[in-house]
Amino acid sequence: MRSEGMGSSPPLGPPPVGVEPTGAVTVGERSFDDFYRRELAGLVALARALCPPGIAEDIAQEAMLVVYRRWPEVRDLEHPEAYVRRVCANLAVSQFRRRLAEARAFSRSRVPDPGPEHGEHADFWRLVRSLPRRQAQAVALHYLYDLSVADVARTLQVSEGSVKVHLSRARQSLARQLGVDVGEDP
Repeated sequence: MRSEGMGSSPPLGPPPVGVEPTGAVTVGERSFDDFYRRELAGLVALARALCPPGIAEDIAQEAMLVVYRRWPEVRDLEHPEAYVRRVCANLAVSQFRRRLAEARAFSRSRVPDPGPEHGEHADFWRLVRSLPRRQAQAVALHYLYDLSVADVARTLQVSEGSVKVHLSRARQSLARQLGVDVGEDP
């Protein structure tokens, strides 16, 4: 199995080897176009869970751009979907932190806040975004993608035990903030 580390992306330049005139990057049966169509909607949902919805689509597209630039390497990974989800989760958290810094700067300059987010679950996901980074990522991957603990661990490149701890702490924190009484995790 090849490493799934995220090192730096190669600079923009000529299209990668294997780019067909239609823009599809292929090797055998693994084309970037198919991968893109299969993964994009889930990435948008993941980004919405981790950052404000107005930028979720941009985050998902940026994650796909990272993968496109590295497609010759990524397509050969055992789980390329885990790689793109990790990229998306990291970009979303980085963007959220950047937005938080901007909001703090606005408050110092007394510029009005852009306004609350809307949506059926906006309050819940706002609380998820307030969790520590790994907890928020574990919650989003586990509940949005319905990933098992093992799959979340593989995606985030951490141990299963670590995922269990992150999920448990996240559930406890969310329950406290929402005023919900929950028993011990099974």
